[in-house]
Amino acid sequence: MANPVSSRLRTGWRLAWFATGLLSLSTALAGGHKAIGARVEPAVPEEVRTGVTALVEETANRWNSQDYATLLGLWDPAEAYPTYLAEEQAEWFVGWDRLRGYLDPPRPVPVIEAIRMFAEDVRVKQIAPDLAIGIWNWHFEMKTIGSNPIGEDVRVSGVFRKTAEGWRFIHYAESPKTAAVYLSDLMEKEVRPGWDEFFEQAKQRKREVAKRKQQQAR
Repeated sequence: MANPVSSRLRTGWRLAWFATGLLSLSTALAGGHKAIGARVEPAVPEEVRTGVTALVEETANRWNSQDYATLLGLWDPAEAYPTYLAEEQAEWFVGWDRLRGYLDPPRPVPVIEAIRMFAEDVRVKQIAPDLAIGIWNWHFEMKTIGSNPIGEDVRVSGVFRKTAEGWRFIHYAESPKTAAVYLSDLMEKEVRPGWDEFFEQAKQRKREVAKRKQQQAR
C-alpha cells in the first residue's frame, strides 16, 4: 500500500509546480511576450546574405551527414577564441579544445542514433566589412537508443567572419524559450481544427447568455 503521507507530498509538489507554471505562463502572456510583430529584414548586400545563408544551410547538411567533426571546417581557424553554446550545455565553450571536444569527441556517443536539422528563416545583418550576424531557427530532430524520435524548434544566432574560403563561424549560440513560453507553444499545438469557427459561435452564445441574465434580473 502506498504511503499516504508520501502520496500527499507528491500531490502537493505537483500542484505547486502546476500553479507555478500557470503563474509564469499567465505572466508571460499578460506581458504580450508572445506577440508576433511585423518581420524586419535588415538591409545587407546580397552577396553577404547569400554567403551567410549558404553557410547556415551547409551547417545543417553536415549535421545530417552524422559526421559531426566536419562542422569544424565551417569555423574560422584564425579565430583564437571560438565561442559556442548549445541549449543543453551548462556553460559556454570557449576555445578550440572545448569546441573540438564537443563536435569531434575522441569516442563517439553511441546513445545518439541520428540527428536531423533544418535551417529556417535565416536573416543576416552586416556589422563590419568582414563581419556579419545571422539569426535563424533550427528545426531539430533526434533519435536516441530505445526511444522514439523527438523534434524541437530552437532559435539560433551566429557571428561570421569573411575569410579567403568564404564566411566562417567565430561565435554560435542557441536561445531556447523559457519554460512558460515553451509550455504555451505545446498547449497551442493541442488545439484542434475548427477552433476559429467555434470561437465566433461561443462569443455570440456568451452575449446571448449575458443578455438573458440581464433580462431575468429586471
